[in-house]
Amino acid sequence: MNSLAQINDTNLKIFDEICAERISAINLDVLNLANIDTLPSDALPHLAEQYHITGEEGWIFCKNEQEKRALLKKAIKLHKYKGTKFAIISALSALNLNCNLEEWFEYQGEPFMFRVFVEVQEVFDSDLEQQIVNIINAHKNVRSWLEKLTIELFRTSYYGIASWISTSEEVTV
Repeated sequence: MNSLAQINDTNLKIFDEICAERISAINLDVLNLANIDTLPSDALPHLAEQYHITGEEGWIFCKNEQEKRALLKKAIKLHKYKGTKFAIISALSALNLNCNLEEWFEYQGEPFMFRVFVEVQEVFDSDLEQQIVNIINAHKNVRSWLEKLTIELFRTSYYGIASWISTSEEVTV
């Protein structure tokens, strides 16, 4: 490393040596975003801040590390298509929510309105609706307005059902 210190200044030369030692110890593998699954978990919040997905864009709604990594993988694409139908659907799918979006011209509604239908497989709590609305508002374009949000709760229940048939035949001679 080239020294930035003046020739006779020993304090700056020592500072340069300390900086060179610390900079050479930095793990540059964290900068390789091609495989986000191998990055250490403590680097994820810093990447979320760098890609501007920390707040209402989805980071605070992620429940586990797997959802955070999925959101980071989609971060660049989300910003590229921000303001589109694709961005809203992708942001919600990163949080394991299946959804369908209809724009006003698809259902003959008022101009610039849209409807969102979300399928929830988990337990529905009161905060989930507000979280979904916040994600939609963060990724929609400014001129469009959410007209209707429909949340469909799907639960799979297993009930054992048994049946029994008894037949008999009586013969008289």
